[in-house]
Amino acid sequence: MKEKLSILIADDNQEFSHTLSSYINSQEDMEVIAVAKDGNEAVDMMSNTMPDVVLLDVIMPHLDGLGVLEKINMIKIDK
Repeated sequence: MKEKLSILIADDNQEFSHTLSSYINSQEDMEVIAVAKDGNEAVDMMSNTMPDVVLLDVIMPHLDGLGVLEKINMIKIDK
């Protein structure tokens, strides 16, 4: 059996995140492992969960999507 693709969703719109998460989890080869509501939470979750894919909103509170990308680029993450 093929391993599922792990996905982290980072979006401050809870309704959208829930809808997207439900759709992804209904797929046989994908699984949402975390949902972040802001940029800082997304960075923390990415470091802890090491997802295969991150679906990142550009405009979020505390740290926007581009800020998240800059921050994770500075962090050395070994997988």
